[in-house]
Amino acid sequence: MGAIVFFNGSLISSEEAKVESEDQGWLYGFGLFETVLVCRGKPVFWPEHRQRLEEGRRYFDLLLPLRWEEIEEGAREVIRINNLSEGALRLTLSAGPEPGAKPGNLLIRPRPRSYSSQDYRKGFGAGWSRIRRNEHSPLTQFKTISYLENLLAWREARKRGWEEALLLNTRGLVAEGSRSNVFLVKKGKVITPSLDQGVLPGIIRQKMIEICRELGCEAEERPVTPAELLEAEEAFLTNSLMLVMPLVKVEGRPVGTGRPGSFTEEISRALEAKILLD
Repeated sequence: MGAIVFFNGSLISSEEAKVESEDQGWLYGFGLFETVLVCRGKPVFWPEHRQRLEEGRRYFDLLLPLRWEEIEEGAREVIRINNLSEGALRLTLSAGPEPGAKPGNLLIRPRPRSYSSQDYRKGFGAGWSRIRRNEHSPLTQFKTISYLENLLAWREARKRGWEEALLLNTRGLVAEGSRSNVFLVKKGKVITPSLDQGVLPGIIRQKMIEICRELGCEAEERPVTPAELLEAEEAFLTNSLMLVMPLVKVEGRPVGTGRPGSFTEEISRALEAKILLD
């Protein structure tokens, strides 16, 4: 038997969780998801993940099959029954057969966190994907299950020996990674592509901006050119599971010293402290 999941209000084995053949999530990739870090048996930044999914749900006119209080209790039960002290939860809301008229299907399942201590000591190498991010598409602002472009970009990266793919937008400016937001450090400033560049509003992205300001460091959201990223003193990637990952090479060319930088380490420690207080 596989893991125990929470499906539309019931705790069942993962093999038993099934959606209707007419579910538009299955047919068209119509739906939303959130990946939530679990630390010491608790979901991290749950209110922020809930808010983002709720904003997406309202934008796309999707109906929840349960109240949020029931969903939160289901998440706690998935953690408890699977003995998930460290790992993650994946929440998926599919549109269902009649979006906007009937509730969709909600699944919460456990999953591992696949980043190692060696990853952080070494840092990630990345390269430019051939896939462009359409900054005019509303899909860039929401975490939808229509995720094929991201998967293709990531698969391309792995084939080329990179740990991440970097996507430019239609104007040739830096947007984001296939599964991460991008930051660079330059002349005492932290810079990240602004949301109008085709960037997902990442939970950890926002936490980084807040932490920078708490540390007295200017955090700037604006367009970023590929050359500017390559010329940065440091760079790092963020998402809810990797948290802060040093970006040390782009297509084999070192970023800064080619090693994790001191500011990246400092801001990573500040985030970890915030997680422990969450």
